[in-house]
Amino acid sequence: MVASRCWTRVILPLLCLTLILPGCTVRGGTATAPPEATATINALPTTDPTAATPESGGSLIIAIPEEPDTLNVSLTTQRAARWVISSLNARLIRVRSDGTLEPQLLREVPTPENGGITEDGRVYTLRFREELRWSDGEPLDARDFQFTWQALTHPSYPATDRSGWEQIESVEISADYLTATVRLREPSASFLETVLAGSSDSSAGLLLPAHALEETSPQDIPTSGFGQETYVGSGPFRLERWTEGEQLVVERNEHFVGPEPRLERIVFRFVPDPRQAINYLTTGEVDLAVDLPETALPDLAQAPNASYLLTPRGGAVASYAFNLNDPDALDEPHPLFSDPAVRLAIALGFDRLTVVKELLFDQTTVGITPLDHTPWQDPTLAAYPFDPVQAARVLDAAGWTVQPDGIRARDGVRLSFTHTTTLGEDPDSVLRRQIQEAFIEDMRAIGIEVRPHNYPLVQIEGPRGVRATRRFDMIDLIDERRGGPEKLVRLFASDAIPTAADPTGGNAMGYVNSDVDQLLEAQARELDHTERSRKIDRIQRQIHEDVPLIPIYAHLEIDVSRRYVQGLDPGPVSGLWWNPEEWWVNRSEAID
Repeated sequence: MVASRCWTRVILPLLCLTLILPGCTVRGGTATAPPEATATINALPTTDPTAATPESGGSLIIAIPEEPDTLNVSLTTQRAARWVISSLNARLIRVRSDGTLEPQLLREVPTPENGGITEDGRVYTLRFREELRWSDGEPLDARDFQFTWQALTHPSYPATDRSGWEQIESVEISADYLTATVRLREPSASFLETVLAGSSDSSAGLLLPAHALEETSPQDIPTSGFGQETYVGSGPFRLERWTEGEQLVVERNEHFVGPEPRLERIVFRFVPDPRQAINYLTTGEVDLAVDLPETALPDLAQAPNASYLLTPRGGAVASYAFNLNDPDALDEPHPLFSDPAVRLAIALGFDRLTVVKELLFDQTTVGITPLDHTPWQDPTLAAYPFDPVQAARVLDAAGWTVQPDGIRARDGVRLSFTHTTTLGEDPDSVLRRQIQEAFIEDMRAIGIEVRPHNYPLVQIEGPRGVRATRRFDMIDLIDERRGGPEKLVRLFASDAIPTAADPTGGNAMGYVNSDVDQLLEAQARELDHTERSRKIDRIQRQIHEDVPLIPIYAHLEIDVSRRYVQGLDPGPVSGLWWNPEEWWVNRSEAID
């Protein structure tokens, strides 16, 4: 399957789940014609509703799958928390659904052309808009950027993500507080995407309020009540009330610098059961159900008068990772996976297209690279085809011969290994084990024995989990977070291999390639977009050739709304939550 430069977004209107793919946005900004629509589950002919004039007022009730753990963006990685935070905050720069950048708190996106980035890439000039206010009416300006940097990088502050912020050497504030001159320790092209520009479940572009927190020592901020009992934000809505275990209500923020939100309020109801969320949507108890699991696809048709939005999560690709080292002796090569022929044969022998068609109802794409559905995806690469005959030939040529029990061996070593994914009856774990069962069956067909060795998610993740300690042969990389080039660094840089001293690294494979390391460092410093893209393409091609992991499919964001909910415009990189001030309710279609 040849990679497309298109960022496809799928809208599935009421009961007629026919894919409608709008025009695609591509790297470099050149548009291409959309591919032909393909029929899907229960496909029926339909017509698009007539566009209506946006209305102001009313409420929107949204079912979210979990209650936020905090509204302090620097202390959470929870997606639900960051969605709510996105409604409560503007960003320095936000990513729109088409992938373009829009300054919100800043007057402009810094570039070398407008003087916002120096030629050497070490100094960024951030020019704030005038008369910005936090939701409590206090001024918002460059001092808040400086405070956020100081807080996040303080050694006693338990920030969940310091990416990009630790690159800052100094921040100078102008006399009118409207300009921050940010000097980096070294040139960085990634500073824009890791610190300044973000949307949806990303923390990039969000600030902490200096006036509310500067009198609190960094180590005490987590227990200060900010993000729980008290909160101020900069976005289109402000926190009105939070009823623990039930719902959280936000209302229009009169101090928001952007256009007045069309909705008067949003009610976030905590509904952990996805089928219950769909039931509430059917009965009209909620207007929008978000982030439904991929296993919910067959249940969607039960919701009448609904619109379905299926959006690929850019850079979130379900993958199986090889441990390239012996899990019992991590300084030694893996007895099986150190052989490139074995990794290639497994990739060829895994029928991922059938997984997509049968388990994901043909609603997504087979994985190609970790950057699928992002503007950085290399369009020249194709997924390894399902070719068990060629897989057998590769193994035969490498000396792995079939034994009487049907399993291959070489020099007395059986081609047998464990595979790890999650236990549990939650929808995601059930789907992961269904894919695991299909994988085991495919491997058996080419003479490879795969033994399931599964754990609860809590035992896989974390600093002492199976992944961080690398106690596995092959593992399901559980990561549904969107990402860009920084994901390549996290997954494939040799200094990102988790160790006992630093178990946070994402390179659980133990992948080491000096050329890739050099390219990863070079792309992070490259300010020329075209040249940076070339370097990132070269990284993807090398990884594709080395096969340290097998991309399976692009994760989906699944959101379902009543048809009277308008203005929703998710994108592969932006997600759903980039424009809540533009959402509205068409009262002429609303059902009481």
